[in-house]
Amino acid sequence: MKSYRQYCAVARALDVVGDRWVLLIVRELLALGPSRYTDLRRGLPGIATNLLADRLKAMEADGLIERYDAPPPVGTALFRLTERGRELRGVVAALTEWGLDRMPPGPEADDAVQPHWSALAGALLRPDHLAPDAEIVVEITSEGETLTLRLRHGTFDIRRGPAPHPDLTLTGPSMLVGGLLSGLLPATEAATQGLRITDPTHLLPTLLPSA
Repeated sequence: MKSYRQYCAVARALDVVGDRWVLLIVRELLALGPSRYTDLRRGLPGIATNLLADRLKAMEADGLIERYDAPPPVGTALFRLTERGRELRGVVAALTEWGLDRMPPGPEADDAVQPHWSALAGALLRPDHLAPDAEIVVEITSEGETLTLRLRHGTFDIRRGPAPHPDLTLTGPSMLVGGLLSGLLPATEAATQGLRITDPTHLLPTLLPSA
């Protein structure tokens, strides 16, 4: 990307992250942690393979990500955020909150929908008042895929696959999962619209931004 050539912190930041797809690559690595090239392709529908390769090289050169060889049985190169890259979490969270008012109409017919995007939005926007040693495990089944979201004080991780012993399960369209976890949609309304919520110990209110 060409530099704006402006002595301004905003312009200097955009010199690094202003190219198309860069912040969405950051989103993927925030959501799912270290990822293979094929994982990133899967989470970025619409990106050309050569463009993804170019963006990854540029992000590595800018110190946002690093590439390393995973041990067996993975045995392939993985990409992960550096400490500098992880500092963009606040930027992605701010964009998530800012963009919420564009979500209620639901996806257009040609919009890609992936459940880990809704899980990430919920993780970024949740109130951060869990006890230091607390962990809440949320299993999300949506769009034919099951995810495990683990929430801890100040951090989270999302993994594909079911949870052995979830504290809370959400089953239904990503629009409803995201609406609930972001605080846009009350639990009663989400359930009325078709989201199945299993919350035996009544943990859901502690996770919602509006709680």
